[in-house]
Amino acid sequence: APRGAAGATFVATRGDAMSVAYRAVGWNPQKRRYDAIVLAGVLGLLVLLVGGGALVQPEATIETLLIRGLAVTAIVLLHVVLSIGPLCRLDRRLLPLLYNRRHLGVTMAVVALAHGAFATVQFHAGGDVNLLVSVLSSGGWTSAADVPFALFGALALAILLAMAATSHD
Repeated sequence: APRGAAGATFVATRGDAMSVAYRAVGWNPQKRRYDAIVLAGVLGLLVLLVGGGALVQPEATIETLLIRGLAVTAIVLLHVVLSIGPLCRLDRRLLPLLYNRRHLGVTMAVVALAHGAFATVQFHAGGDVNLLVSVLSSGGWTSAADVPFALFGALALAILLAMAATSHD
């Protein structure tokens, strides 16, 4: 039988289960505040990026500005999520961010999904081919400019969504 750190023996019996009942996410006031701050930050950054893009390129459509804004917001969130762990080792005051990092990761996946949805509709909806077929077959490998970046984006989005779907409290 396996032994624990203190030498205790663990014996699994028939019928032992990891969990006996499903429990929804336990929201507490701290998590609600954190999520409200994250939502405000995401919306604020999105408004800043879309508004700034409209000022710099007034000929750009709102769809294009949203695609760009959502992409930058998702990348910023990805960098913040990946930075939280090392930053918490440097300064213990940041540990509350580590506690809620999952929420930030799921938010990033939702923002990335919105970017992918807007980009797919904007660039692939007008054709006679299925949207997903159009996304996955666009581009080629003939030159650096023709590399099918949408394929890599779809793969990255699938990984982010799988991580978000399996991330729970």
